[in-house]
Amino acid sequence: MKKSILLVITLAIPVSVFLFLKFFGTNTFEVPCLFDEGIPNCPNSSSPHKVPNFEYIGETGKQFNSNQLEGFLIYGVLDSSKSEQNKKLIVELVRIQDAFFEIGSPYFLIFINGNPNQHREMESLCSNMGLAQKSSCIAYLEHRQLSDFLKCGIALIDENSDGFSNLVLADPQKRIRGIYNGLDIEQTDQLILELKILKEQL
Repeated sequence: MKKSILLVITLAIPVSVFLFLKFFGTNTFEVPCLFDEGIPNCPNSSSPHKVPNFEYIGETGKQFNSNQLEGFLIYGVLDSSKSEQNKKLIVELVRIQDAFFEIGSPYFLIFINGNPNQHREMESLCSNMGLAQKSSCIAYLEHRQLSDFLKCGIALIDENSDGFSNLVLADPQKRIRGIYNGLDIEQTDQLILELKILKEQL
């Protein structure tokens, strides 16, 4: 008899905890905005920081303005001299896109130093990735402009550091919500999770 009572109590405790959490608990995970006080050492950074608008040349040679882009954005950087690294990054970008196939993929904007005439092999990148874009997913910027934007626009300090192929997630208000290593599967998994949470909350 005592064993039966003990068994009932043992089973009742986890069930009670589960029911309490289900009806009274909150299961929320916050994805904070980064750089609420602006990006350090960037005098023109707003508070809270928002990714500034800029003009860029797309893969077709046409000029675009970033204010044409709406919704969630994922900024990335490719180094045309590191083809193997680029392939790994592209695989992760496609994986991110596939994770949002049914609920709407974020917009990708991939930066390359230079201009389309210098990187003709990059022209078909967007189509090879299967990314359906309303304007352009490649942004060609000259070195000085790219360096400034990476540092004070999306808070990627040094585009020449080893293994640099990072991704930055910005919300529809252009606030930075996460910075990730696009070559690290665990970090791209984190990006996918946090973007799903943000899509549900915003």
